[in-house]
Amino acid sequence: MDYKKALLNKLLEKYEKSKLFSGKSKVERRIKIDFTKKEFPHYDLENVEAKENIHYALKELEGEGVIEIKWAKFEEGNIVEKVFLNTQNLEKAYEIAKREPKESILNRMAEKLLNLKKDVRGIWLSDFIDYELENIKAKNYPAYLPKEEDLMELTLKALKGIDEKGDEELLERVFSKRYLKGSKEFEKVRAKVFAVLKEFFLKEDVEDKEAFEKIGIVKTIEEILFFGSLKVSLKGNILDFSLFPFGASLNSLSIKELKIIDLSCEKIITVENKANFYYLIKDADLREDFILYLGGFYSPSKRLFLEKLYESAKNKDIKFYHWGDIDLGGFKIFLKLKEIIPDLIPLYMDRETLIKYKDLGEPLEKVYEEKLKSLLEKQDFKEFHDVIKEMLKLGIRLEQEAVIS
Repeated sequence: MDYKKALLNKLLEKYEKSKLFSGKSKVERRIKIDFTKKEFPHYDLENVEAKENIHYALKELEGEGVIEIKWAKFEEGNIVEKVFLNTQNLEKAYEIAKREPKESILNRMAEKLLNLKKDVRGIWLSDFIDYELENIKAKNYPAYLPKEEDLMELTLKALKGIDEKGDEELLERVFSKRYLKGSKEFEKVRAKVFAVLKEFFLKEDVEDKEAFEKIGIVKTIEEILFFGSLKVSLKGNILDFSLFPFGASLNSLSIKELKIIDLSCEKIITVENKANFYYLIKDADLREDFILYLGGFYSPSKRLFLEKLYESAKNKDIKFYHWGDIDLGGFKIFLKLKEIIPDLIPLYMDRETLIKYKDLGEPLEKVYEEKLKSLLEKQDFKEFHDVIKEMLKLGIRLEQEAVIS
């Protein structure tokens, strides 16, 4: 084992994590290793050969002026108590350890972030870059980026790709090939990209799959399920979906191209859960109901379809409803939908429904309760305040499947 390298790397790692390195230290604190089994297990007093090899390495390092040895009292030359790093000779220490200084790595990272910022379109990405530059300025590694240089570059390319593609919906492998030059490259940094999107772009509590669907990166071409009397024009053909009494589907490519010719109904209902979608269409009336399966937070394709439906319904006496879970996710999905449909009405998401099916409710955890309580202070969630109070009183949340079970 290369004891010189191991010792210096441990000392330099401590130095790079210290307030001395970041410039926050108000007093001069020395960087040291205590020669205990916990901190330096290689130093075994019973293993004479290993002990002598470590002593030899330490004396060489002391001779080169990069460390100072403190021997145990009355055990000079026999038992080491502590080893101190000479911070006046750091360049030599890094050279012997064959370690790149953290400051050099941080400077290179900052340069890459600044280069990326020149081409940024979205405010979210600019905010992220500023946040990480502040971390680097404080002499910390970026909070959301990998330390490995190749993975950091790949993460930044992926974020830049998301910024550049805009609302275009792409298959994950196509996105990866286009922006990362390899169909499987995105998988390497998917988790890091998700963390950035969640914090700086979406700014909400969403799962991985949901997050990428919302920004238009999908595993497969999305199929959108609906039921209703809808007539559209698509590639020169007229399609009449009132001929499908058990619902129909269109993929995201079709949604982009279609133009609505006629929409005949009294109400449009978006449904969070697929089982509830099929439950509704079983007894739905084509003259009255248009029902769309949402499946959580809408993707760019579903947003486009909703916008087209809303535009077509604008001058007609058509009401919009949303049926979701009586829980945090359901309330947030409803609020997100109101960005497209301001006059949206909640369906079966009220206090009465909760009380009626309370025996089928799921118990609330303490952290979940605190999140619910915070919504009572937000006016955006005002139409759910009554049901939230009841949820807290009963200690439950209700998935919409309970209503049809």
